Amino acid sequence: MIQLLERISIRILAILLCSLPATDLFAQACKNCSNGEGYWVVSTYAMPQTPGVCPKSFNYRCYFKPVNGPMRPGSMSEMQASLNPTAPTCMFVHGSFVNIDHALNEARFTYSWLRNSNRCNPLNMIFFIWPSDDIDTLLPSLSVVHNGFRADHNGIYLAHLIDCLPATSSICLMGHSHGTRVIASSLHYRGGGAVLNCVKPPCSGGCRTIRAIFAAAAINHEWLTPNEKFGRALSQVRCMLTLVNRKDVALIVYPLVGPKYGRALSTTGTTMFDRRKLGPYANKVQEIDLTFEVGFRHAWAMYYSNPELGREIACYINRGCGHGGTHVLKDQTHEVYTAAPDDAPADEYHAPIVLPLPGSQKISIEPEELQQEEKSSDNKPTVTALFDLQLEKSLAPPATQK
Repeated sequence: MIQLLERISIRILAILLCSLPATDLFAQACKNCSNGEGYWVVSTYAMPQTPGVCPKSFNYRCYFKPVNGPMRPGSMSEMQASLNPTAPTCMFVHGSFVNIDHALNEARFTYSWLRNSNRCNPLNMIFFIWPSDDIDTLLPSLSVVHNGFRADHNGIYLAHLIDCLPATSSICLMGHSHGTRVIASSLHYRGGGAVLNCVKPPCSGGCRTIRAIFAAAAINHEWLTPNEKFGRALSQVRCMLTLVNRKDVALIVYPLVGPKYGRALSTTGTTMFDRRKLGPYANKVQEIDLTFEVGFRHAWAMYYSNPELGREIACYINRGCGHGGTHVLKDQTHEVYTAAPDDAPADEYHAPIVLPLPGSQKISIEPEELQQEEKSSDNKPTVTALFDLQLEKSLAPPATQK
């Protein structure tokens, strides 16, 4: 009789536990998780984009995307006040040929990927959006070269944006493809190096704890060594994590872009000759080999769809640097991460994207509008006004039906 009562009690307890919502169980296990989280989007579309002309003013456009709610316009002072000074700050920089809508979609999934990988630790998240979707030239290689110079130029903007963040917050700069070039240019600029003949004033900025993560890095593997293009970048970081993929087709053909382009960093990793040139800085460089996980693809989605990689990066952001060298993920037979962001509907790719206006209004761009290509290239706006002009087009009132 006593054993029967024990079995009944165990079954009742199991039913009660299974009936609790998952969020309630998670709240009991992690009391430090905060509500009302979100991320910031900082755009440089409205800023001068002439490589070689040193910027004199920094008019960043800031937008905040809460977890539950549409994106809204903000200000630099509001962003500074909202950031947790005791939490690490992760800044993500996208690559080339990424339009505004694609960048905002990547921001939603990247934020969800990192937060689901480590929910219990607070995190400041900023997405740095720069004009990289210029593909008007007839030769694709010229587009890559042009976007490369533009990436160098936006590295100056990123360097000054870093100075606006709380000094007590550690920073992790994470970039994909040409976004890594933006980061490398920014770090080199902060270290006193010249970027397109522009040098940072020595009195600006200060000592910060900075880490860097390079995914599908579209830069020469030797550019981070002393006396090279970004030779002072490693002097500004505590450590740098390179995600290596030796089968990336886009980076395999990277040396064909021009005579000054060689083997990409993410296809070779840091070579033995690079480590000799780096000297003590070689201890800052760490690598994760993702050749078998990512394969021939170059898209950023191949990275944020990997939950094991998300946990590795979350630990890297929160706990800092580990041992140097190259290693692989513990779980190479992972399941593809298909969970949508917390605020996203079940079918995220077919959901409308809400974009903010500089004012108080908000607009919604439907998927059919996102898929439409530009019908005419004669009336294409300049890249500095592209962000605002696309929003204005979406505000046009619908045609009245007779």
